[in-house]
Amino acid sequence: MFRKAATVAILLGVAALRSVADGGEADAGQAAAATTAPDEIIVLGRIDELRRQLRLAEGAVYERFNEINSDDRFDIHCRMEPVIDSHIPERACLANFWREQDSNYGKALLGYWRGEPGSIPEQYHAEQLSMQQRFKEEMLRLATADEQLYQAVARLRDAQREFAEATGGGPARTLWRQVMRGTDGLPFGAQAMFEVRMGREPWSHPLTQRTFTIGDVSGEIRKLQLECDQGSVPIEYQAGVDWSLPSKWSACKLRVDAKRATTFALYEFE
Repeated sequence: MFRKAATVAILLGVAALRSVADGGEADAGQAAAATTAPDEIIVLGRIDELRRQLRLAEGAVYERFNEINSDDRFDIHCRMEPVIDSHIPERACLANFWREQDSNYGKALLGYWRGEPGSIPEQYHAEQLSMQQRFKEEMLRLATADEQLYQAVARLRDAQREFAEATGGGPARTLWRQVMRGTDGLPFGAQAMFEVRMGREPWSHPLTQRTFTIGDVSGEIRKLQLECDQGSVPIEYQAGVDWSLPSKWSACKLRVDAKRATTFALYEFE
């Protein structure tokens, strides 16, 4: 299915035209108890707080845009949506019209595969792209004309820049901590969870469960390597994908090679 989220990036382009400084991207994170040294707790805890502030700033942009745009179909809403072959849902911030046409396209495509008469799937994709252009024009117009929306975008840009500065350097060593299980368990029903901030060297972790995935990535993961008693196997990193160990493999370690200051969470499942 065709899918493209044109949301805050358009608004940030307007902010850039009005001389707001460039910033970086961020993803969602979660604060938790730590098992590493105090200085590492402070570093990772601050990143968690900056991520939270980013999410709040993004929400303020969408809220104002939804209040003043000329068509309810342009309203942007964020939801946690399931991802195929993954335990971890994905946060998607999309306009109403985009979700509606995604749904129409999917239904039409299913009917086409079944040989049922009905609308051609590509029709909904064409309508989606037509609305996308109108949506973009509306965003550009309002971000330029409405001071409150512009200020919300500027605050988001500042929050992005602050996160980028906080994660762009830092200690040369890799910092990590295990997130302890709370009263409601770990996110997504995981059996174990580890938060990592990469230094210069790869991070190696003995797996405690047979299924694992990597989420909440901010930065660049370059390579994964699985090292077991039975041998060493490279893994191509893909966002939103779970990996399961073969039943006969034992004593496996996951080796992660990533760009310095990249942060992510490793989730392990039964």
